[in-house]
Amino acid sequence: MMCLALTACKSSEQRAEEAYQRGLELIEAGDEARARVEFRNAVRLTSTHIGAHLALGQLNLRDGSLRPAFRSYRSVAEQDPDNLEANIALAQISFLSQRWEEFDRYGDRAIALAPDNPDVKIVALAKRYRQAAIDEDTSTRPVMLAEAETLAEGAPENRVLRRLLIDGYLNESKFEEGLATIDKAIEANPRRREFYDLKIRVLARLGDNSGIEKTLRRLVEVFPKETSDRANLLRYLIARGQIDEAESFLRTEIENKETDEDRANAVIDLVRFLNGRRGADIALAELDTRLTEDPDNGTLKALRATINFDSGNRETAIAELEALLSGEEAADIATEERQRYSVALASMLSQTGNEVGARRLVEEILEQDPNEVGALKMRAQWLISEDDTNGAISALRTALAASPRDADAMTLMSRAYRRAGNTDLMLNFLSLAVEASGNAPEESLRYANALLADDKVDQAESTLITALRLQPNNPSLLSRLGRVYLQQDDRPRARQVIEALNRIEDPAAQTDADAIELELISREQGAEQALDYLTTMSETHSENARIKLALIRGLLESGQTEEALSYVEELVTEEPGNMQFAYFKALTLSALRDFGGAETVLQEMVAEIPQSPLAWLQLARIRAATEGRDAVGQTIDEGLSHMPQSPDLLWAKASFLEQSGDIDGSIGIYEQLYETNSNSLVIANNLASMLATYRNDAESLERARVIARRLKGAETPALQDTYGWILYRSGEIQEAVPYLEAAARALVTDPNVQVHLGLTYAALGRTDEAGVQLVRAREVAGPAAGPQILEKIAELEAALAQ
Repeated sequence: MMCLALTACKSSEQRAEEAYQRGLELIEAGDEARARVEFRNAVRLTSTHIGAHLALGQLNLRDGSLRPAFRSYRSVAEQDPDNLEANIALAQISFLSQRWEEFDRYGDRAIALAPDNPDVKIVALAKRYRQAAIDEDTSTRPVMLAEAETLAEGAPENRVLRRLLIDGYLNESKFEEGLATIDKAIEANPRRREFYDLKIRVLARLGDNSGIEKTLRRLVEVFPKETSDRANLLRYLIARGQIDEAESFLRTEIENKETDEDRANAVIDLVRFLNGRRGADIALAELDTRLTEDPDNGTLKALRATINFDSGNRETAIAELEALLSGEEAADIATEERQRYSVALASMLSQTGNEVGARRLVEEILEQDPNEVGALKMRAQWLISEDDTNGAISALRTALAASPRDADAMTLMSRAYRRAGNTDLMLNFLSLAVEASGNAPEESLRYANALLADDKVDQAESTLITALRLQPNNPSLLSRLGRVYLQQDDRPRARQVIEALNRIEDPAAQTDADAIELELISREQGAEQALDYLTTMSETHSENARIKLALIRGLLESGQTEEALSYVEELVTEEPGNMQFAYFKALTLSALRDFGGAETVLQEMVAEIPQSPLAWLQLARIRAATEGRDAVGQTIDEGLSHMPQSPDLLWAKASFLEQSGDIDGSIGIYEQLYETNSNSLVIANNLASMLATYRNDAESLERARVIARRLKGAETPALQDTYGWILYRSGEIQEAVPYLEAAARALVTDPNVQVHLGLTYAALGRTDEAGVQLVRAREVAGPAAGPQILEKIAELEAALAQ
């Protein structure tokens, strides 16, 4: 009892000190794991125990656990601002983590405390080096690199110095020295991914394909659970034409797996690879072999169904999955596997038009497991298409909590935020998807396109270059990068892209290279030389119809209509059954105002191929010029009788109805188009614009506002007008002004846009400016203005009269 009483009398500070001392003894004995426990006990007993915080910081920093190390050292610095060890460590961690505000704060404190300390000298050098980088001071950085080399002789393991050395060597194009330093960094901490990525970038710069492959294989070894690393290695091998090596790698992966589940997943990877590279027959044969060895493997059966579905055997595939889920063996299927198969079946049902069955199945899955990722992603897709972005975001947050590295879920999240009008978060999730996919081409292209739309050209370039390091011969990436260089007017690098595309044995790559070359010639030598180049291309690539059509366009745009007609008639004579050439002949005849000849060609076209929306639309335009508006509606209706779901013809019908005053009919068609494809920005814009322009009920205005959220920050004038007008109709008058002003400057001949801005000025009491807009609207509307615009002008007049 006395002993217990004495123990109880000890203060928490005393017990903390005892735990700390035990920790030190364990460190001496080499038992770091138990020492950590004692140090944590010490700081739990008293949060002010500096010794325990320092000990934990030292252990975490040595292991590369920067965040917990930072927390421990910060606890020391908060209690003892002059603690040199804590300030040095915090400065180093901040530098490595790029937390520049903290780096400056703790670095300056360490320099003030002990400027001659060797570790402080490294911090001071890092500060000077960073400032030189910010100032783009290329003259002093080589001197500082030499200073870093000298300091490294006394501190070869210092991570800050390693970073300085790597950056310095690469900036000085000392790639061999840089690689050696990167290898030391990897050896010191093999689980720091950033050094592998940096090594790959350097090897790509050197053109060391063998080194890249070895590094990618090393990543697979170090991070065996990271699927994106395997995908990157496979993409790299495939891009270099090493198909056999890729297949060999996948077969070796199967042999090396230790558990049945891991082996099954590796078999799935192999079969998917075979399906994509060797064909469905080879993949199905592999599956049959594997199923002979493991006849009850439901995952392989589900994969066979998926391949059958993608190959066009849809009914067979659905029947296979339904049998798998309802047969005698279904009771033995684990719950998690059953859910995966059910998600696959739901996807098939959705793709074959059975939306009701797909949704019912997804709801059943989520009722059993609210965290099933595949089902959550399907639900999110539906919610996004219905403009329920809050519901979609909630579903995707749950999916990402269960699967944090799911690039598809991140991409869907970006779509949800785009639909909600939040560009920053859209870009953020696209960036995360690129990272999670290991810079895969599809995700990289999607992110680059979004960056370009947001005028972030340099970031788009960087994204494409990073993806190309792993797939240097990807024509889509190269073509997009070439377009970026054209946008930057960086002609030398655009020509490098042309050379890279020309080295790829792919007709599409050749076409992209020719298109970039054509644009460069047009810029450097003028339109006439570009047309000459097109003529030469059409002769040397006589089998390429796209080049021939481009030449016809070029002749028409340059006013050489007779030459265009002569050329297209030659093409039609050579290939009388080519409907593209016939269509361009009709366009050329229209340009020559030979409407009778053009109509004859188009009538022959729609008689032979009535499912040709472009022919019907051009026929409607010609009849508008020769017979008047009634003929337009009749022609569009005739085309719709053959293609009732044609988006192009429905769009034309909606425009015709609007111009004819049938507003409800026009809105009804836009609603139909929106239901079919709510992702289309143009359809969303037109539907929202119609609702905001012609409807006054609160429900329609709210629907217009929800649909138009994605237009926030738009740069296209028509989209700016729609978004600004909806802001005006929603009572957000001041917020509408910049959108409507930008639209009115660009769309000077659109009276509706001028009236929209005028009404906004009038609502703000800016009557003089509103009066100017009224005059402009009257001028551009002219005497033949339709009833809708006259009504709008009258509305502005009434607003000014108040």
